[in-house]
Amino acid sequence: GSGTDRYIHLLTPTRGRLTVTIKNGQSGRASIASYTQLFTYGNYELYEKNKRYWLRNGSVAHTFYNLTTDLEKMALASYLCDLTCEMEGEETDPAEESGALLRMLLNALYVIHTGVKPSPIVKGVFELRAAAMAGDAPSGGGCALCHEGHPAESYLDVMNGRLICADCQTKRNRAGGMITQMRDNELGERSILLPLSSSVLAAVRYALGAQEKKIFSFTLKDKGEQAAFAKVAETFLLNHLERGFDTLDFYHSVKK
Repeated sequence: GSGTDRYIHLLTPTRGRLTVTIKNGQSGRASIASYTQLFTYGNYELYEKNKRYWLRNGSVAHTFYNLTTDLEKMALASYLCDLTCEMEGEETDPAEESGALLRMLLNALYVIHTGVKPSPIVKGVFELRAAAMAGDAPSGGGCALCHEGHPAESYLDVMNGRLICADCQTKRNRAGGMITQMRDNELGERSILLPLSSSVLAAVRYALGAQEKKIFSFTLKDKGEQAAFAKVAETFLLNHLERGFDTLDFYHSVKK
């Protein structure tokens, strides 16, 4: 292609992530500009040539482009799109959950756009559900040691994806659990325990167990608990993906 060809990334419900070329000179047309701008949900007609996808035509179903007028909303939307791209994989190896992931992204963009939920809630739910789709969901059950179902305080054992109630963790510490953890770290195994209040635990359970259309239908009124929920989800996901995201760093810098 020409040096002035443009490239866009499309997330598709059945074929994963596609890189599509827009021919030099084609991108100046107003109609193409409308459906190739950032955060656009649309229909795209492509053709394949020289093992590449080229854009022939398209139309806008819904645009979330006005998210770019709010820096925090744009940063969060960009991160969720990046995360979806990471989960989807290239077209040659589309994720089995492509359709569900794309629907969740559209749902999240709509919620961010309308502002009906705080950004930490949207972010945390998306991260937990994405982890679950990748087969790495944290256990939403009771304490892994004593099986207490509704502990007032507990910890998420991030690397093992299990819950440990505060009482059991205290007993582990007294029995030399901290020494064991130090030895684990010496062996190169990460031991990460994140504290969970009963409200944050309930939010984690809801996010993982809710029906697809209702995943954002809960409230954490306290901003500290919203932040704690988002931190738990982010820490769990990033440690299981074993990577970070520049757009996530940007979101945090903007949010501060």
